[in-house]
Amino acid sequence: MKWFYTEILHLNLIWESENSIAFKIGEHQLSIGFHKDFEPLTPSFSIQPGWEGGTVPRTGWSIECEQEDFNEIVRSVINHGVTSYFNKPEWKGYWSFPILDPMNHTIEITCTENV
Repeated sequence: MKWFYTEILHLNLIWESENSIAFKIGEHQLSIGFHKDFEPLTPSFSIQPGWEGGTVPRTGWSIECEQEDFNEIVRSVINHGVTSYFNKPEWKGYWSFPILDPMNHTIEITCTENV
């Protein structure tokens, strides 16, 4: 998870301990804790609100990026073989690029600028 969120999504690691990590996203913090009994989700995409996509009704989230950051994340995803819903971003009224993190949570990387 640390590798994915720092190297693929380029988030700023602000906390790390033996059992948890945390990242800063704008004015928000994303914290991830480790529990020995955790069972990863099946590798399926959550249903995307606003357009038809995904297959399972479970939590997913979006990270909106500026054009340069969006393009860099897309390159990282493709270069590292991260599972993505599309082969390349698609226009859905904004640029959308849903991916799965290592725990199989859906993260939709978005950009409203012309990429």
